[in-house]
Amino acid sequence: MIETKPMLPGSIRRGGVGFVVGPVLLAGSLVGAATPAAASHGAQANFILAAVPPLAEAESGGEPTPQPRTTGPIAKRTIGYSVQGRKLVARLYGSPAATKVGVVIGSMHGTERGGIPVAKRIEALGAPAGTALWVIRNLNPDGSRINQRGNARKVDLNRNGTHIWAAKARAPVYYPGPSAASEPETRAYISFLESVKPDVVLIYHQHGNGVDSYRQKNAGLTKGLAKRMKLPVKPFNCDGECTGTLTGWFNTTQAGAALTIELTASVNTKKVNRWAKAARWSVGYVPDVNR
Repeated sequence: MIETKPMLPGSIRRGGVGFVVGPVLLAGSLVGAATPAAASHGAQANFILAAVPPLAEAESGGEPTPQPRTTGPIAKRTIGYSVQGRKLVARLYGSPAATKVGVVIGSMHGTERGGIPVAKRIEALGAPAGTALWVIRNLNPDGSRINQRGNARKVDLNRNGTHIWAAKARAPVYYPGPSAASEPETRAYISFLESVKPDVVLIYHQHGNGVDSYRQKNAGLTKGLAKRMKLPVKPFNCDGECTGTLTGWFNTTQAGAALTIELTASVNTKKVNRWAKAARWSVGYVPDVNR
C-alpha cells in the first residue's frame, strides 16, 4: 500500500488516475451530505461504530462482483487535516488502471456517524471489477470525537462550501463559518475531489431517511440507488435553499454527479450490507465522464 499526502487543486488529471508521491506524478497508475432533513437532526441517532462482520453469502441479483480481496487498500492518501490536527484519510480500492472512479464519504457531521460502518463495509467488499473506489470514512473526526455536528470551531462543514455560501444560518447548529471554505476540512475535500475527478460521489448523512432528489444531476442514479437501498426518494431542500453544500459545489463545478443520502436513525448489519452493495452498484452505473 502506498500513502500519499495532500495536493493542491488541479495537480492531478485522470487518465486511469494519477497520484503524487513526493514530486513524481504516476499518471495512469492509480486513481488519484450534503443537505440534512429540516427536522429530526436534534434527535440522537443509534450508530454502529464497530466494523461489520464479513458477508457470508455471495452477492446476487446482478450486482457487480467484488475485486479479489487483498490485505487492504491499494493506496492511502492523507488529503488534509482537521482543525485539531487529525488526519483526513482516503483509501483506494479496485483497479489501478480504472478510469471509472467513485468516492464514498461516510460522515461529515459529528452527530451523523451511521455512514461510517457503510464505508467500512464497502472497503471489505472492494470496488466493482474495472473500477476504482476511494473511501473516506470521516471528514469530521473532531466533531465525531465530542458528538458535535460541526467541526472543532462549530462550523457546519456542509454549509461551509463555496457554492452559494451564505453568512447567515437558519439556526446556530448550521453555522457556515466566517467565510466560504474557511475550514481545513472543506478545503481538503475540494482539493481531493478536484484531483481525482470522480464520476460519482456519495455522501452519507442522518437521519432524514431518503435519497436526495433536490437539484439532482442524474435522476437514474437517484432512483436506482434508492431502490437498492430500500429508501424513498426525497427532496432535501434545506427549507428553501441549500447553501455551502458539498453536493452543490460538486454538481456545479465538476463533470461527475454527487448525491446526498440520508440514512435512517437506526443502523444495523443488514442495512449496512444492503447500502454498501448499492454504493458499489452506483460506481458501475454512472457514465465515465472523464474518459
